[in-house]
Formats: sequence, C-alpha cells, structure tokens
Amino acid sequence: MRIASNKVEDIIKFAYQELEGIYSKTEIRQMINTLITHFCNISLTSILAFKEQTVLESELLKLNFAIKELKNQKPLQYIIGQTSFYNIVVKLNQKVLIPRVETEQLVGIIIEENKQREGLKIADLGCGSGAIALALKKNLPLSEVWAFDIEDAAIMQTKENAKSLNLDINIEKTDILSPNFTNKIFDIIVSNPPYVMEKEKELMKANVLDYEPYSALFVSDNAPLIFYKAISEFTKTNLKKGGKCYLEINESLGKETSLLFEGKTSLLKDIFGKDRFVVFEH
Repeated sequence: MRIASNKVEDIIKFAYQELEGIYSKTEIRQMINTLITHFCNISLTSILAFKEQTVLESELLKLNFAIKELKNQKPLQYIIGQTSFYNIVVKLNQKVLIPRVETEQLVGIIIEENKQREGLKIADLGCGSGAIALALKKNLPLSEVWAFDIEDAAIMQTKENAKSLNLDINIEKTDILSPNFTNKIFDIIVSNPPYVMEKEKELMKANVLDYEPYSALFVSDNAPLIFYKAISEFTKTNLKKGGKCYLEINESLGKETSLLFEGKTSLLKDIFGKDRFVVFEH
C-alpha cells in the first residue's frame, strides 16, 4: 500500500490507515505532524491550514518509509534522528538511549537547586547521547561539565551534540565501574545508569526491546544495583563536602538504593508518582 498522492491530506490519511490499532489517534496525528515538519520543512500551522499543499517526490518517499518504520514500532526519535530535551535538541542513533521525560525532570531539579551558583564542577556518569550533560551546561553556563561513558558510540554522539549545540563540555571515555577512573573532585554528580532488571523485560514494549541498546537499559537480576554501588564509592572520594549526587533509579529499589549512601538522602517521585530519584548530600 502506498500514499495516494503528494498532498498532505493524503499523507495524513495514509498514516491513519497504516498505524491504526498500534497507536492512538492522538499519537498518530502528533507523529505524522512531526514527520512532515521534519522531512518537508513545513510548519505545523501550514499543515493544519493547507492540507491541499503537496510535498516533493523525494520527501514523499521519506515519509512512506518513516510511516512503515512506525508500523514496525521503531521509535519516532530514531526515525528522525533527534529529540527535544530540556530546551535543546540532541541528535540520536540506535546505539544510545532515547532520553525520557523522567530524566528531563531530574535535570530540572538540578537546575532549579543550583541556578544561582557559579563555577560548579559537574560530572555526568554514563552520558549516552550527552543530553543530561549538555542541558546542564546550557542552563548552568558558568559550570564546568564532564561527561563519562564506556561506549564509543556514546562518546561520538555526545561530541557531535556538543559541537552542534556549540556547548563546551569535557567528554571522556572511561568505565565508571572501575575504581578511581578519574581524580577530579565534583560539586555535583548525576547519573541515569542502567537499572531495569532482566526479569522486567516482559513489562517492556517492542519499541524499546527491539530498538534501544540493551546495555544502556538492563542489569542482571543478581546485581541490580551494580552501578549505584560504584557511584556510591565514587562519591566518597570525588564529591566535595556539601556536594550533591542526583540519581535516576528503578522505582522498585528506592530504599535499597538510598541505603547505599552514607549521609542525607532524599527519595523523590517522578511526574507519574513513582519513586524515581535519589538525591544524596555529602
């Protein structure tokens, strides 16, 4: 089945036909609006007002392929190769995790608590696309930010995003599970490490399991807190007295994660009412 014509109204009709039953009507409309805006450089206002307008054949082909990828439940962010995150746009590939709204909330907490401070040294442990590190640098511009990750793909993606956003951060390839991977001392440490237990895979949807990087999501059922234990040890030597560590966590392991840190800890809920963040003050 192909799109009937180059008209925007026929493209929208085709999207509904192909994607009905997989996504809600609201989701389909939002996704097709995004695709047309991205691939055809047509504004949302124009899409809504001028459905008779046409797109180029090359653009139509891209839209046809994109809709079929959506039908296979490929995430929209990977199809267009980018996503919005806390007022910045970060480029993505399938070797890095798509930043979630909960992670955006975590960044918001850090910015709100530290927006009056200058000269902060901030570490993002397991940077992925660089979304956290770059959003913090954008919104706390007088801070020095370090982004660490073990994966080459993550390091390359973070460097690409830093360049495209014209944000100067320090990017280092390292294994955060290795003791003493850096001797730098930080005012703020933030991390959204892998925390989904393998036994929780059955709760995940195909758009996540089939497309997002396994190692960025899952940890062994036998060692679900492996990254948090390493971060806890890291804070003992590399977090300044009075500094803070901000973590995104598995909702079912809030108390267990908090107990790893010796000091004042807070367990915070996300916008969905789930235990999602641990904040530790050294």
